[in-house]
Amino acid sequence: MADAGSLPADPNITVDWRAEAEVPLLLSFPHSGSTYPEDFGYDASLPFNVVDYPSDKYVDELFSGGAALGLSSIRANFPRAYIDVNRHQHDIDGAMLEEPELWYGRMQPTGLRDGTTLFWSQAKETALYDRKLSHAEAKKRLATCHVIYHQALTGMVETTRRKHGAVVVLDCHSMMKFDTTAQGGRARPEVDIGTRRGESCDPALAARLVECFERRGYDVGLNRRFAGGEITLRYGWPEIDQHLLQIELRRDLYMDEETRLRNDRFDAVREDCSDILSEFRQFVSARQQSRRNNGDREHEEMENTNG
Repeated sequence: MADAGSLPADPNITVDWRAEAEVPLLLSFPHSGSTYPEDFGYDASLPFNVVDYPSDKYVDELFSGGAALGLSSIRANFPRAYIDVNRHQHDIDGAMLEEPELWYGRMQPTGLRDGTTLFWSQAKETALYDRKLSHAEAKKRLATCHVIYHQALTGMVETTRRKHGAVVVLDCHSMMKFDTTAQGGRARPEVDIGTRRGESCDPALAARLVECFERRGYDVGLNRRFAGGEITLRYGWPEIDQHLLQIELRRDLYMDEETRLRNDRFDAVREDCSDILSEFRQFVSARQQSRRNNGDREHEEMENTNG
């Protein structure tokens, strides 16, 4: 398999690959893109803050300290509403397409009520389009954004796992302060760690990440609001020492949800995220060293027994 660092540059994603990384910890930013494609074609009468509302704005900046720690990362450059790489490619609302009965793939939509399928149809309970998507443009978005992102992330994950025998991915997101009206309008925790209810990672990794945030004063949930999306499901396989943890930061911690501007706590939250990354990196490193030591002891015991 080709090294992830040899992947060709693509305008729709930004890959910061650290081939010599000493710790098998990767960062994923699937929803922080701010480059709006010319063919988006959303309803031009909508205010930009409505169209941009689904995006996890600034999250990549909050975790930018990962670069100084030598951590590889991947970022989608396109906005989440254009196409959501944290949705399965079959998660399509047929009502959004011209002649949906002729679509070449399956349609298994999961977010029809609030319009959060592969191609978002709503934001802030407002329709994003005043038209239908053609098959050609929908397939182009899949090919040039969804496929590209997952091929690159797959390469990074597999290369890291083969080199180190394990890999841990932090999939970084943001969330609104309150659930939507349809969801009951409840307040969410300041941070929510999603692990598919314990299925996508070693519980010790999740416990340490929760502890890192709690020690800095954050109200933290574990699978309390978001258990994880397609990325968590696709890449979280602790059975082969491949671990995925989804991080959701509540937006009001660092930005104004309506204006989409940074607030006066932004720098403090970014500093906390950098410190948390550093601490969690040390934990992953120690975990790897312990596993290597145990492996060496088992090998030595086997040799002594055979000898």
